[in-house]
Amino acid sequence: MKHKQRRFFDRLKKKFQLSIFNESTLESMFSLRVSWLDGILLLLSVFVILFFLSFFLIRYTPVGAFMPPYMDVSVRNRLVEHAYKVDSLTNVISQQTVYIDVVKGIVAGNINVDSTDSEGHQIPIDTLANRHMALMKATSQEEAFRKRYEEQEKYNLSTLNTSGNTNVLLFYPPVKGEVTSTFDPRLRQFGVDVKVNERQAVLAVLAGTVIYAGYDPDFRYVIQVQHADDYVSVYKYTTELLKKPGDLVKAGEALAMVGKVSGSPEQPHLYFELWQRGIAQNPVELVLF
Repeated sequence: MKHKQRRFFDRLKKKFQLSIFNESTLESMFSLRVSWLDGILLLLSVFVILFFLSFFLIRYTPVGAFMPPYMDVSVRNRLVEHAYKVDSLTNVISQQTVYIDVVKGIVAGNINVDSTDSEGHQIPIDTLANRHMALMKATSQEEAFRKRYEEQEKYNLSTLNTSGNTNVLLFYPPVKGEVTSTFDPRLRQFGVDVKVNERQAVLAVLAGTVIYAGYDPDFRYVIQVQHADDYVSVYKYTTELLKKPGDLVKAGEALAMVGKVSGSPEQPHLYFELWQRGIAQNPVELVLF
């Protein structure tokens, strides 16, 4: 056994001559005496050098940041954040596409905003004449508002029915609450804040078509509805959406929810805007809150 081991090591130590000759003159240009053991040691040395070189590059240079097993936590967090942003942008683009399609349909006359309800059934135009049967019994506040309005408009000639138009729109209050801000377009206050004391549904002020429903970083969940006579109602600071773009809604139908947000010190409220032909209208003059 020892004899065989000795023979094996003798073979490893056996020298070979490696020579390089000039092909034309057969002159020896380079000569080197090596053994199998020298070759093995050379390969091991190269392997060790490559190992330590790779370790140094991964550990002490930015190259390691791009390798998944050694990726920096901050880099991974940024990648996840960017992935969320891409997903959010994809959803926004999808919602904007639906919004544009709905607006195109309304402009082209393919969608009649007051002809059907959310279940596809035919409903009459939103007028006082065909809605008075569905109204709740007037409260004392509504009676006072009606009398005050009639007194103010009694001698206003512009309100006389000279054209025979009887299409009077009746606006439902979007929520039950107290108006806490003033409508002032000069201060870019295009709507009013309505404070609510409890979680409740946000109702459509008129029948129409939902043209936008999505999340806004500044106004939380926002929903917009296109109505007859070029009215557009906007509901901001809602906590949950119940409708999506393209849905047909009836006057008084729930669009979203509003209430206290867990962990937020902000008083629950709804910011309500009402626009007609691109001009902001004072909601207090048209809606009885």
